[in-house]
Amino acid sequence: MTDTGKTVLRGVTLLLATSVGAAMPAGATPNPAGFATEFTQMANNTELVSVAGSTARQVALQAQQLTQQINLVAGQLKAYQNMVLNTLNLPKTVWGDVTHSLDSLRNVIQTANTLAAKGAQLDTLLKSNLVSDPLYQASPLSSANYAQRYDQWAKDSQNALTGVLSANKATMQDVGTESALIKTIQAQGQSVEGQVQAIQVGNELAASTARQLAALRALTAAQNEQTSVFQARWLAKQDAAQVQDEQIQNTAPPDFGHWDLKQALKH
Repeated sequence: MTDTGKTVLRGVTLLLATSVGAAMPAGATPNPAGFATEFTQMANNTELVSVAGSTARQVALQAQQLTQQINLVAGQLKAYQNMVLNTLNLPKTVWGDVTHSLDSLRNVIQTANTLAAKGAQLDTLLKSNLVSDPLYQASPLSSANYAQRYDQWAKDSQNALTGVLSANKATMQDVGTESALIKTIQAQGQSVEGQVQAIQVGNELAASTARQLAALRALTAAQNEQTSVFQARWLAKQDAAQVQDEQIQNTAPPDFGHWDLKQALKH
């Protein structure tokens, strides 16, 4: 594996904040001649494939959890909308809950974009380090173009959210950070009209985000499935190579103890 590949792999594991371990084993060094043996290189790549499998599973799981979270937030915002329409004014305590729900929505949007970046980074990592491996090249994972598909998802998601905000005379700068969101909400919370508008925007953003998350969940699930299949085939290949390597090492050399060079030349 190249030094660049090792660096990117460490970035993936740190980005996920998991305990999958170091990207490469410390002892995975070249032989004295300066070249890694074929088996050693395969072992290094097996470590990469193992981390890739773990990463794909976690990204898919987090996308599923985000889908559940956005459904919860959407339900809360609908309840607040009904409440403000019926009471004409929300108490400060309830408006604080609205603020919390809207901030949760902002966090879901940001986390979704982070997951898309992780999925794209994983695809790029595998391509850069297994570009010449026949098993990888023959797998659907190689031709799925997940990096490009995640990039397109991010663009579509951004355009959808921008469209919702623009329709309500708002921008991403108004809700892009926690402090900006709270400032916007506090200003709108001063009047019934502002409360209704803030909750309405939240509802529309939640609905748009739910649609985008459905697409993201399908994308991460497909990447996870193909990565799992490839990982299983790779491990089987690595196990077979290890058995062959052990057989070669354990094979006793020929016994030349009774071999006579002069007698051999006579014949």
